[in-house]
Order: sequence, then structure tokens, then C-alpha cells
Amino acid sequence: MNSSARTLQRRLFEAGVTYSALVGQVRRELACAKLETTQLHVADIAKDLGFKDHSSFSRAFLRWTGMSPRAYRRWLDRSGGQGGAKLADNRSVAGSRHGS
Repeated sequence: MNSSARTLQRRLFEAGVTYSALVGQVRRELACAKLETTQLHVADIAKDLGFKDHSSFSRAFLRWTGMSPRAYRRWLDRSGGQGGAKLADNRSVAGSRHGS
């Protein structure tokens, strides 16, 4: 991407998106995908996604999905792995408008 940091910031603002909301959405989607498709330990997923530690990741995942990473994997096992990512909070980044 050939944009300056300021240009990116301005474009995100114009779209009603914050950088932190965008990072959160990407982390949530990657976390769900890794929990669905790998047998990585939760601590390894947390590290891969840039979390300080396992507990920080677990709290964020609970906030996103309403369940812990371990419970999410159990839910996937019981449901046959169908639609796991859909369980994640599906508020779009565009839904996190400034001033709302």
C-alpha cells in the first residue's frame, strides 16, 4: 500500500472505522480460524496474534464470542465444526462509527 500513515488514518476516519476496531476484527477472525482449523495451544495462538499473554487473549476472545477459546473448541467439536466463525461477534468494523 503506497499511502502515508496520515492518508490511511484519514481514509479510515472517512469510512467510520478506527484502526483499533480493524485490528480487533482481524484478530477475532484469525483466532476463530486458528481454533477451528488447527490444534495449536491457545497460548500459541495468543502469541501468534500479538497478545501479551494467554489470559489477555482469552479475555478478548470471551468479549468477542461470549465463550472462552476452550469452550469454543468444545462447541465446534459438538457441532461438527459447522459455522464456527459465524458465532464470533459479527458486528462489522464499519458499524463502529465515530461518535456512535
